[in-house]
Amino acid sequence: MNNSPLRANPQYKMQQDYICRRVLNAFIRENVRDIVSRGSIVCSADVMLPDMPISVNRWLVVWHLGDGSLWIPVQACTFMQDWQLGELALVWHTGSEHRVLTDLPAILALFWQNLDPDLAAGFIDYAQECLVSVEHGVLCQQEQERYFTELQMAGSAPPNPSNWSGLQLYYERLAAFLDHPLYPTARAKLGLTAEQLSRYSPEFQQPFQLRWLAVAKPLHIGTSAALSLQGLAPSFADVGLDEALGDEYSLLPLHPLFKQQDIDNLARNHRLQGKLLLAPKPYLQVNATLSVRTVAVCDKPGLHIKLPIHMRTLGGKNIRTIKPSTIVDGNTVQCLLALLASQDAQLSAHLLLTDESQGAHINNIPELAYIIRRYPDTLAHTTVVPVAGLLATTPQQQTVVMELALRFFKGQLHSFIDAYLNATLSLHLRLWMRYGIALESNQQNTMLVLSSQPPNLRLLLKDNDAPRIYASRLSKRAQNGAAFIKRIQDQRILVADELPLAQMFTTITLQLNIAALLEGLDSLGLISKRQLYSQLRGRIEALLTELEVQGEDTVLARRILLEEDTQYVKYLLTAASLISKKESGANDVNKFYGKSAPNFLKVRL
Repeated sequence: MNNSPLRANPQYKMQQDYICRRVLNAFIRENVRDIVSRGSIVCSADVMLPDMPISVNRWLVVWHLGDGSLWIPVQACTFMQDWQLGELALVWHTGSEHRVLTDLPAILALFWQNLDPDLAAGFIDYAQECLVSVEHGVLCQQEQERYFTELQMAGSAPPNPSNWSGLQLYYERLAAFLDHPLYPTARAKLGLTAEQLSRYSPEFQQPFQLRWLAVAKPLHIGTSAALSLQGLAPSFADVGLDEALGDEYSLLPLHPLFKQQDIDNLARNHRLQGKLLLAPKPYLQVNATLSVRTVAVCDKPGLHIKLPIHMRTLGGKNIRTIKPSTIVDGNTVQCLLALLASQDAQLSAHLLLTDESQGAHINNIPELAYIIRRYPDTLAHTTVVPVAGLLATTPQQQTVVMELALRFFKGQLHSFIDAYLNATLSLHLRLWMRYGIALESNQQNTMLVLSSQPPNLRLLLKDNDAPRIYASRLSKRAQNGAAFIKRIQDQRILVADELPLAQMFTTITLQLNIAALLEGLDSLGLISKRQLYSQLRGRIEALLTELEVQGEDTVLARRILLEEDTQYVKYLLTAASLISKKESGANDVNKFYGKSAPNFLKVRL
């Protein structure tokens, strides 16, 4: 992409500056290379730098990156970090010269100087991720403008509300145009060319057909009949293969990004030569969803297939394959949640679940697997929207959250927020306090189900294969809890104390799903965040009191959520892109925490 004609596009420089700001703010938030802990905040009035921007009042000065000092203009912040980038005009100062830096590659180069080659490699690779993020950002912005113009000129409204699955895909496309609240280069789909981005990503949402792999039957592990049961499986002739192969082989769906060379490499690496046959013809039309690797079957509303894909997102280490353990664990957790909801009216009032009981893998190979996801049959006449899309812009230049408030809450945004906070906090605090469960139900995996009939708003959860479960609490509180614990394959899910639950609740439910929304509403001028945070704190206090009356231990939750000065923060950029697990000590790159965010729920006198 280095010679891409996009570089001549005026949007390219704007996107470069945008990504540069996001990266630098993440570096400050995650204390990358100890720039905050070893740096100093200096008042502009106390120093004299040539060509100093007049508007800069504070600098974060870092002396340990090399033979000079890096001066980063900063301003005070209250969300996720104490300081954030001010002007995009950093200064590299030495005794003999100073340079004003506004270019991200030059800034990143300072961060990897004087590092040993292994550590420097993470920063060098990340510089390439930044470049991909810029270019993918420009392409997606162009597509958003084209798509919105097309709808505006045609006078088209969103899909008919009675077509709930079509409307869901529409909102997922809008969500895809909106960037991740915290990971700075989430726009990059590493491994996808510009052409592949336009063919297979949710921003473009172009229908395509799946590829198919004939696999020797003994290698096919799982619910091998799942595709046939759903009416999805092609015949061997449909995909250009001899029907006689059906006696010894079964068919596995593949994302079309898989090529013959990929299959040859897998066969060689796993000693499966002659047992993996890539079919010559595609079959089954699908559409990309927000998660990219999960596709919606065009002729089967409410039926999605999750597939491995040659792509990395949210960090260079986040390879989007499917571990065989996640097939089992995702279904186990969904079944556990369904059981709890059937026994606990306070959970069932807010909770809906997808069915993820069917899936398979080939000989424990993460690149060769699938999961079938079925949405509930009760979604007719509802609107299903990912939390990730609430702040997205509609083609009518309205915010999705306002559009939903108008449709379902008589235009009262306060009522929408109240219903959302009630459902989210009631569900997740109860799962934590009573059952010892914290879900990684992030913005993408949490869907709002909205209806004109009560209950107006419920949560639909999917893809719950990586929670944290406090095993001893679940065993005591849930019927058959111990049996579910024995079914868990990824032992990282099971924890010996309550702290990991608090960390996951804080970084996923509180910060991503709630606070990012409240901050966005404030920045749009829709509601004051001071008012919103007061409402949020009050709701948490009330629910903790209610749970306490019911006999639950809320001491840790009160301390971490309401009383401590700082909150836990997920250092995703550090763990998922910049340093190895050996350096971070993290057993999961998506659950590596610092404790440095100002607590926006603490009452400060």
